[in-house]
Amino acid sequence: RRRATMASRSAPTPRALDCRLERDARRARRRRRPLSRAPHAVRDVDVDDTDDANEFVLRRRSALACAVSTASSACIAQSSFAAPNGGLSDAWGAITGAPSDLVFPRAFEGNWLTTSRTASVDAPLGMEFIRDVDAFERLKGEVDATAREPFVYPVRFMENGRGETVFDRAFNVRALAEASRGSGGKRALDGEIEWNVDDPNVLKLVTGDGASVFYKVTARSSDRDDDARTMTTSELAQIVVDRGRVGAEPRVKSTRIVTKYKWRTPEEAKSGPQIVASQTVYEYLVAVGGGEDADETFVKARGRPVEVDVYRIAMQPWTEEFF
Repeated sequence: RRRATMASRSAPTPRALDCRLERDARRARRRRRPLSRAPHAVRDVDVDDTDDANEFVLRRRSALACAVSTASSACIAQSSFAAPNGGLSDAWGAITGAPSDLVFPRAFEGNWLTTSRTASVDAPLGMEFIRDVDAFERLKGEVDATAREPFVYPVRFMENGRGETVFDRAFNVRALAEASRGSGGKRALDGEIEWNVDDPNVLKLVTGDGASVFYKVTARSSDRDDDARTMTTSELAQIVVDRGRVGAEPRVKSTRIVTKYKWRTPEEAKSGPQIVASQTVYEYLVAVGGGEDADETFVKARGRPVEVDVYRIAMQPWTEEFF
């Protein structure tokens, strides 16, 4: 009986864990402490406020292939729903040809503190093909900003109904949105994120400024070498952002995210990152929206990426010893 009581006290509920993550993130931002003493150690930082936090989230598509409510201001996320089996996912795969989800090594499961640096932001076809120049310039400014102080946010991998280790995309989107909003007090998201771990290809949410976001993965692939402990993933998705403004068309974009992971054991990592990744985000034009000349630029692009963003990512297990 004593052992059972002790176990029940020591095992945190999902909500308690989420609240602890948010509490520790705030504490880390206040202290601005190094995460480790390794030569490659990085520092946690405050993120400046922005009126377009959801734009940062949608463009930061980190490990997390689905970026972007706070149930309360103290909690980052609620646990996502897990169906009892993978039937929905299998059915989706049969229709779209896409695998059920990206499956990661068992060692990835759990909570991680992620640091991200924006390595480069380019417009390979020229600025005439960039539909949101302001957002592009803001992101380009992160190259210098994150070189000094990287962007920091929590990431979670979970088990789906088939026992596979996958992204907890609802948690990751919420955590990234909360980190991107800064300390202005404005909610990054409004309400719950609609996503099912066993039918993972569609995610819906409403941002704090009232924009409805629909995110749909249309294709994905992965190549994993457990002996070399490397993995390359690719996801192609369409994102629709509808701000609900009179006379304004929904914004539609097509994005491919290619991420190359490498991991090591805790013994090898010591106090440094256990997982590192290089992520490249390719933005493509779609023949919808963007003004009267949208179709002309779409034809000129000929299916080539109009924006290429590169990120450097490092992940350490989330433990309170850092704080």
